Amino acid sequence: MNTKYSELIMKKEASKFRSDHGLDTKCPINTKNMLMNLKVLTIFRPIQSDFSGMAIKCNDLKFILINSKHSIGRQNYSILHEIYHLFIQKDFNTMICYSESSNKKNASDRDAELFASLILLPEEGILDKIPKQELSKNKITLPTIYEIEQYFMCSRIALLNRLKNMDLIDDNKRNEYKENIVKNAKLYGYDDSLYKEGNENLIIGDYAKLAHSLFDKEIISESHFIDLMHDIGIDIESGENNFKE
Repeated sequence: MNTKYSELIMKKEASKFRSDHGLDTKCPINTKNMLMNLKVLTIFRPIQSDFSGMAIKCNDLKFILINSKHSIGRQNYSILHEIYHLFIQKDFNTMICYSESSNKKNASDRDAELFASLILLPEEGILDKIPKQELSKNKITLPTIYEIEQYFMCSRIALLNRLKNMDLIDDNKRNEYKENIVKNAKLYGYDDSLYKEGNENLIIGDYAKLAHSLFDKEIISESHFIDLMHDIGIDIESGENNFKE
């Protein structure tokens, strides 16, 4: 399938997905709320590699693992990337995904990247945030860049790639705006947590309920059940609960 045709299909899928979930063409997406609404069990773990996320689909179970060593903005992108695999890609079972710079991507991964970009950064929403005097190539300013990415909770690289795709910047401008992101965020009065890692060991979904169900159906052993609960800070044997929301 050629690139242009793939892009048209992904635009259609992204538009339908937003419409199906009550999202207009300008608003940002709260990825954590979406994961809860879609009933996707999601776990964030620190992983020292170019691994960004993984998705598994088995009957009614949908699972996502996200690398919490990446920035919060990057994680939001990765979540939507994995949502593509779970809800849009046909005949999907499992997929391990790597960072944008990785050479391990296949066609479905490239479609997922485009889908995630379109969902996370809708064109109408971006244009709505750009002043008229900046709506020409390479005229967008750094303050506007920060306003857009803070509003849509995206990474800098995701936004710059989207702006280049919209022909609003070239490669030189993209490289210029990759520098000193955290430092400049503070200078412009923005919270810099978007550009830093986070969500370590966060769990979204009915993890404990699922573990109980597997144990009750004798799919897993008691020792395995105890280990699973220990992963979320619940010590079955001592009765202590160290889980922090």
